[in-house]
Amino acid sequence: MPRRCLDSERALLMARRVFSGWRRRWRDWSNARSPRQDQLTLTQRTVYILPSKGGLGYAVVVTVLLLAAINEQLNLAYALAFLLGGVGLSAMWLTHANLRGLTLSLGSMASVHAGQSLSMPVRLDATTLHRGRFGLTLHAVGEDDGTLPSDVPGEVARGHQSTVLVPLAAQRRGWLELPRLRIQTTYPLGLFRAWAYWRARQQVLVWPALDPHAPPLPDSDTDGGSRSAAASRPVDMPDGLRPWRRGDTLRSIAWKKSATRLASGLAPVSREASLRPHQECWVEWEQAQGLPLEARLSRLASWLVMAEQRALDLGQPYGLRLPDCTLGPAHGPQHLQHCLDTLATWGTA
Repeated sequence: MPRRCLDSERALLMARRVFSGWRRRWRDWSNARSPRQDQLTLTQRTVYILPSKGGLGYAVVVTVLLLAAINEQLNLAYALAFLLGGVGLSAMWLTHANLRGLTLSLGSMASVHAGQSLSMPVRLDATTLHRGRFGLTLHAVGEDDGTLPSDVPGEVARGHQSTVLVPLAAQRRGWLELPRLRIQTTYPLGLFRAWAYWRARQQVLVWPALDPHAPPLPDSDTDGGSRSAAASRPVDMPDGLRPWRRGDTLRSIAWKKSATRLASGLAPVSREASLRPHQECWVEWEQAQGLPLEARLSRLASWLVMAEQRALDLGQPYGLRLPDCTLGPAHGPQHLQHCLDTLATWGTA
């Protein structure tokens, strides 16, 4: 009994190896047949078609009806069998034509953090076609772990364009090659299934994942004047504000905060406009010591997002220091994207 189980396990393992080998060969042949390109126009060479389950049942019914007509010599049965057969052939032509001539292109894609969902904007172009394309389904096919559960319906009217957002999974940081896209249709009767593949050339950069347990942003200001001013500031005073002093201009007074304090019997507050330009925040590699590489990059990415939020509130610039590069202090969406792009590609070939 144990020997029989061992032989069966060996046979099953061999069958799996043979199946995976043929599957890999089929994938390589399909990739060589459809190289990566920015735009694809579907033709007879790139569109495949086979009967669906309903189409196979339909063919069986028509065949049985035709055999009964031949056996009984019934003219009405002959007419019905040929009529149904003609309907099936017309459905095959319409299903294939529903994809033929359609142009696929890719829209602009924005970077996301690892672990977040990524949208692949696929543009369907039917501006040069005489008929619309209906009943389409787009599916992202994974290269290593099968297919992603992302069936997205789409259609485009005659002479128009439409964009379909196909969700993708971004698991790791770095440059992500877009998976193979499968577009298929069973329009109009569902008797046949036509499909085509497209591999986009464009790549998207995935940033490090955000650390959900990241501590507050470390204080790395290098200006001694700002530290002394912060030390002399009262405990209940928000950052960037100080008690009002004689000689402060009306423009420097924080009126919203002052109104609340005046209602409580406290003195008004003024903005520290003279100290803001000299304050700098640095997100440094050494501040996240003791963490693995990916966790360290996630911690730095979270601190960069916090620093950008602080810059929006106080106008305080921030910079990034890594062992092999340094990005000077600045703030804004472009600076944040530059810093996150540097983290996404750091340490990769």
